[in-house]
Amino acid sequence: MSTIDTSGMLIDPKVIPRRSSGIEHGVLPSVLAIVVHQTDSSTAESSLNGYKDGGNGAHFLIDKNGQIYQTASLYARCYHVGKLIKSKCLTVNKNTCDTAAMAKMLAMSWTQQINALDAHERAKSYPNRYPVNSDAIGIELVGLHIDDKSYETVTAAQNTSLQWLIDELYTQFNLKPSDVYSHPTVSYKNPGEASTAKWK
Repeated sequence: MSTIDTSGMLIDPKVIPRRSSGIEHGVLPSVLAIVVHQTDSSTAESSLNGYKDGGNGAHFLIDKNGQIYQTASLYARCYHVGKLIKSKCLTVNKNTCDTAAMAKMLAMSWTQQINALDAHERAKSYPNRYPVNSDAIGIELVGLHIDDKSYETVTAAQNTSLQWLIDELYTQFNLKPSDVYSHPTVSYKNPGEASTAKWK
């Protein structure tokens, strides 16, 4: 089994460290979930180079050949979830929503609605809401955005590595399959992103 060192790096022969401090934004207080993404780039190197410039990024990057890179400390927060999260109760079980508050928000314009829903959801604790940057690890899979509804198909090698990595993170952080989400499930993204990723 892999280990996590004092700097938050996962130590295992399968993982190459390529840490970029510019995508680390303070402390990650707790790890409650994992969010799986695709990069919209054709090579790992282009994403790794982009991470050097700072800004958005995730903790791990998996190349098309299955090679895993760790790009941020597991003790650091990365901006990978997005600024606005969706309503989990609306998506999963409407009966658990605050009916009066939800009716008021759903009557707003689209922009007002998604901002109000985000604020409403962030007042909840996980797992009653979707994960956010301050409690989730991000995993990026190299793959291009094709159109408004689809991304490149995740390779078999990527899925094998993704499953291995998630299994390791399950153990390290006491997570379970219900704690892993594709990016479009959590926030307002291209619905095809990571739709062909397999981790269960």
